[in-house]
Amino acid sequence: MIAAGKGHTAVRAQKRARLSDGEVWQKLELFPTPPWATRALALHVLPALDAPALDVCALWEPCAGLGHMSETLREYSPSVVASDLFLYPNAPDNIERRDFLDDDLAAPAVDWVVTNPPFTAAAAMWRRAVGFARVGVAFFCRLQWLEGEERYQEIHLACRPTVVAPFVERVALCEGGWDPHCSTATAYAWFVYVRPQWLPPAWRDGETRLRLIPPGRKQRLSFRSDARLAALHVPGFVPPSALRRAGRQAALL
Repeated sequence: MIAAGKGHTAVRAQKRARLSDGEVWQKLELFPTPPWATRALALHVLPALDAPALDVCALWEPCAGLGHMSETLREYSPSVVASDLFLYPNAPDNIERRDFLDDDLAAPAVDWVVTNPPFTAAAAMWRRAVGFARVGVAFFCRLQWLEGEERYQEIHLACRPTVVAPFVERVALCEGGWDPHCSTATAYAWFVYVRPQWLPPAWRDGETRLRLIPPGRKQRLSFRSDARLAALHVPGFVPPSALRRAGRQAALL
């Protein structure tokens, strides 16, 4: 055995190697969405609506980042516009550079805007998204999106979400990449806003419906092919699960 202090030094060195402060992806809050969480939207949330099936809809993912959500959406729709304010070097070539909040943005004609927005810019992006989408908007956000007097006055009071779909099991996100083995204490949900003409008649009362995404979706909706998305990350990314393993190993030394 070696002194515990050396083990802790090794763990601290790994943490320092994770990412550097002030990088573009940190300023833009790049927290890629696990593919199974996007599939849960398509398979467990949207089917309750009268809206057209995704395979005949045009979708726009305006915070595509490294493509984790947009590439998964392509499993359900042949027409997906993927864009981001910043183009990451190892992102798929089909991601365009567009500033979603640019007043002069030439917006494509789309049925849905589906994205995991930076939390600090989510309100501003929501305002643009509801103007662009012909059918609806789906935001993957912390459950905290329901909270806050300012958000209530500016968003929820004027346009209540049609469906709030929290995940019963936790969806683990991490900065700079996707770690399939990561864990989290943060609660996430899909917030879906649908134009009234695409709602079931009983849903046209303006009330918000709660639709829990049941447990077990991570296992059922994770595929071996997702490994290609797990390989997409920013330089310096160290999966949190690898850090935990290194910490446990160091503790045993």
